[in-house]
Amino acid sequence: MTTNCKQSIQQSSPFLLKRVKYFISRLFGARLQKAKGIHFVTVNGCQFKRLILCDSFLSSEIEQHLSSFVDSDYFPPLIARYEHELWLEYVEGDPVRSADEPFVRNLAEFYSTLYGKSPQLLNTKESLFPGQLLQNLRFLHQIDILPQAAYQDLQAAVPDLVPDQVWVGFEYTDPVLKNFILRADTGRICVVDVDGLAGNELLGIGVAKACVRWLGPYQSLFFSSLAQQGAPDIQKYFSFVELYFLAKWMKRAFLEHDWKVIDSALFERFRHP
Repeated sequence: MTTNCKQSIQQSSPFLLKRVKYFISRLFGARLQKAKGIHFVTVNGCQFKRLILCDSFLSSEIEQHLSSFVDSDYFPPLIARYEHELWLEYVEGDPVRSADEPFVRNLAEFYSTLYGKSPQLLNTKESLFPGQLLQNLRFLHQIDILPQAAYQDLQAAVPDLVPDQVWVGFEYTDPVLKNFILRADTGRICVVDVDGLAGNELLGIGVAKACVRWLGPYQSLFFSSLAQQGAPDIQKYFSFVELYFLAKWMKRAFLEHDWKVIDSALFERFRHP
């Protein structure tokens, strides 16, 4: 006896209109954007998330990264990867709508788990990071986000900010609150947007983004909690990480036409006195 499973499969695409708008703007303009599709699939009453990426390399890379944290419960279990698609379990939980101290401590535990997975200490001057920072600042000056005086001051400030060594490893690069839920079964953090998990990345750039978006008032609590977890010490050179992130983020925002993100005032505190 065979079962016709096709009759038991339903798929919804909640971001379809958004994707259509992105496609049109990409077709007729110079806007950069991720070629990503998200669908929710119900199979015999069980829910799954279907993530469609632009190529098999990206899906394979995410699969490999997720395999490093399969026992952590911080990411939805991966059901399957097929070419450029990933199927993930749908995890039930409460969306995180605002930050508080318990959530920040949970976040520090989450990042300590990422940072504790095979981190590497690099000689900064032999790495790509200082050069990438200077190139991104130059681009921001070329497109008039950074005026001449600010650009010169930041160039002068970079040598003093570059540490002798930096930690690289696993990083979650997109810690906006909407990308987290609190699991219904354990109350722990679960990340619902898995393509923000990166490897061989400068540790701290995700935290830097969180500080700009929402973590600022809790920054001291976060770093003290991170230190208690025994994570690699990124706080002593965090200013370099912040400037590196800002330059990279602002460049991408310009290329994606995300105008609300662009704010040259965010660079003021890094200018060389």
